[in-house]
Amino acid sequence: MKSGDFPKKWGQPHLRVEDTETLTGTLIYNNILVAMGTMPFKYNILDKKAVAKNLGKMQVNLKLIPDADGSPKIAQLVAYNLEDIQVKEAWSGPARLHLIPHVNAPVADLPVKACMGGTHIISDLTLPYGRVIHDYLSE
Repeated sequence: MKSGDFPKKWGQPHLRVEDTETLTGTLIYNNILVAMGTMPFKYNILDKKAVAKNLGKMQVNLKLIPDADGSPKIAQLVAYNLEDIQVKEAWSGPARLHLIPHVNAPVADLPVKACMGGTHIISDLTLPYGRVIHDYLSE
């Protein structure tokens, strides 16, 4: 994978178990909490083969890269399928998500209306190169 295939803001993700019962994930950007998710630790065991099959389905990212003047340089839908998936453990359960407004990490602008549940997966996998399925600038 080339750098830039999955451009992101620089942040510090953390995943930890609190008091052997709550899995807590946090995202820190510029020393400020911008997202926190929680779910019970090892709640419902999931079938590893079913999880691997779902992870192998096509996933899509919107790739937006501005030009030097701020206009769009790249605006593409990029698809990929994870490969060499080996699920070691997987669980599901109720979950909660808390997004905190931040001017330089606007994750709280996502229109999350409800949290339907959470999944915790431990696996080995390969993220291959993506393929452009739609180029918005060529329209």
